[in-house]
Amino acid sequence: MATHIDELQPALAPRWLRLLEALVITLALPMIGWLINPDDPLLLGSGLTWLLAIAPLLVGMRYGFAMGFSSALLSVAVMGLEGWWYHGSLINDRAQRLPIAIALILVGMVAGEMADVWRRRLQQMAVIHRAQSTRLEEFVRHYQLLRVSHDQLAERLAANPFTLRDALNALEEKFQSLVTSQEPLTHHGNELLNFLALHARIQQAALLPVDHLQRLTPQSAIWFGGETPLDWNDPMLRACLEQRRMICLRSAMEQGINIDNAPLLAVVPLIDVEERIYAVVAVTAMPFIDFHRGHLHLLAVLGAQLGDMLHHAQHTLQGSSYDRHAVVAQWVRHAREYQLTSLLVTIDFSSQLSNAQVQSLIDTVVNQQRGLDRSWVVTQEGRPQRLYVLLPLTQQRAFAIYAERLQEIFASEPGLGEDCQYITITYQVIDGRLSARKLLPRHANQEVSYAHL
Repeated sequence: MATHIDELQPALAPRWLRLLEALVITLALPMIGWLINPDDPLLLGSGLTWLLAIAPLLVGMRYGFAMGFSSALLSVAVMGLEGWWYHGSLINDRAQRLPIAIALILVGMVAGEMADVWRRRLQQMAVIHRAQSTRLEEFVRHYQLLRVSHDQLAERLAANPFTLRDALNALEEKFQSLVTSQEPLTHHGNELLNFLALHARIQQAALLPVDHLQRLTPQSAIWFGGETPLDWNDPMLRACLEQRRMICLRSAMEQGINIDNAPLLAVVPLIDVEERIYAVVAVTAMPFIDFHRGHLHLLAVLGAQLGDMLHHAQHTLQGSSYDRHAVVAQWVRHAREYQLTSLLVTIDFSSQLSNAQVQSLIDTVVNQQRGLDRSWVVTQEGRPQRLYVLLPLTQQRAFAIYAERLQEIFASEPGLGEDCQYITITYQVIDGRLSARKLLPRHANQEVSYAHL
């Protein structure tokens, strides 16, 4: 039984196989009729005129409008050839054959169109499911992080004013200060590993970056607690990359993975919500008292949070017009193909506002964003002038509620007061009619940077 909506997605065969199958089905039925009655292979004179309609019906229901219509035309051609072969005329007995030809074409068209409609609805539901799953995954991660942080605060950090969440926020601020030429793992991989070792009480571990092909790069390994001989083809490392989740000794034993003389205690992936792995942390030593389910769960949560941090840092470093156009183009394509409407909100800041006021407003808007939302700041001469906010899967009627909430938040900002009149909030509907470049026009002497961090 399917347990995931992606398992219900219709998987179309290759084009050549679809054409071959449509051709075989369309020609096989007349061949069967010829075996039954060589004098009337299409059984037109015996009242079984539905024999030709089976092929367009089957092909249309299986492969859609185009293939069903093509099969119907081929069936009409076969009927004409049959008339020419047996009666010497392509259009023999027009009063009988013309209605049959029209019926064949209608059957292929209707069956194919209905198949296309339901296939589009399945694809639409799949896109909505993936988007909602991403939001749920981010919510669960933040909830688990908050729960673990508060548990630590209650049990072990009562006298410490800094919680685990505070430490992660401080680490994220360092990632925001990266320049374009810097790679997060190259310049801050050691700091990430030290952070994970400190809060998860790891005694010895190695951070192994993963390339764009999702392969380990041992030559860039970073060690904590000293180096130790390690097999880069260890089954636990391979299982972590394949399953995209943390693998410990217990889970490896349950899966039947060979762990004889294995030096690894756990392999933690730094994975974002889009299931891309940036690096894995191979733990080789940690206190025995901490090797339990709750602590291993903390390791997995921290790995996911660090993966999200690397994801956001990478988007910050690649915050070019190509990337923002690619993000908007993705939802334009979803709107065009699956009728999934989104909104692109534009917030313009007048020159009457100071830079400090504008930056404070931008931070406020970004803090209100959901997991799938994206933002870009358009600046001119070093001063923010416009903020784009992409709201995926949002109907047009939701803009009034969103704008009203923003206006209330702006009005409550200290030091803003009547300056709210210098803020203009507009929107564009992403319904597939306009391309991403028309929705996000280029402006001379302006720079774009990410605001969603």
